[in-house]
Amino acid sequence: MVSVLIVEDEVEIAEMIKFILQREGYETIDLVHTFQDACKQSLHYDAYILDINLPDGKGYDLAERIRRQSDAPILYVSANVTDEDKLTGFATGADDYITKPFNPLILAARVKANIDRYLRAKQPIDFFFDERTAELTVKDKVYHLSGKQYLLMQYLFENQNKVLTKEEIYEAVWDNQFIDENTVMVHIRKLREKIEEVPSDPVRLLTVRSVGYILKVEHN
Repeated sequence: MVSVLIVEDEVEIAEMIKFILQREGYETIDLVHTFQDACKQSLHYDAYILDINLPDGKGYDLAERIRRQSDAPILYVSANVTDEDKLTGFATGADDYITKPFNPLILAARVKANIDRYLRAKQPIDFFFDERTAELTVKDKVYHLSGKQYLLMQYLFENQNKVLTKEEIYEAVWDNQFIDENTVMVHIRKLREKIEEVPSDPVRLLTVRSVGYILKVEHN
């Protein structure tokens, strides 16, 4: 699930940006209003939206701090509009710079473009899963997942390269409903038919004998 941190001291603007992103399908959005509160965050988000003029510090310094720990996109949203301001923003690690006042549609489009670029760079070119659109891209084919297929792929993808027990899958995808093991196997087989060249000899979605399954993804 894509996560975004918004650092903006003006509460109304922060809430508006959050609303815009939620409307675009982003669900995990955290808001903080000061430099110090931002520094307390884990800094493991998929995107950062920063104001520059915070009451207790500069967004520039925060961006440099983030960039030392993460390659995720950093977007400034600021009332500072001079070329010098923008150049300083890019020099401190920003991927984009949006001036206030801003068009909500433009903001949403630029946030999406930066996040999509970042997520694609983390995944193999021939394999990409977009949770928001439920699209699974495998080489030159695009599959639209729905229902349990979507929930299963989402859970596997969020926990890629990690062995998941059958019990964990039951709880996450079927919400602890009583199902037999064959139900999970059928859904795994259907996913393999989409993501494996030879479904009977998988190299990506593997069975871990007597335990569960693992989705193996090699990052660029």
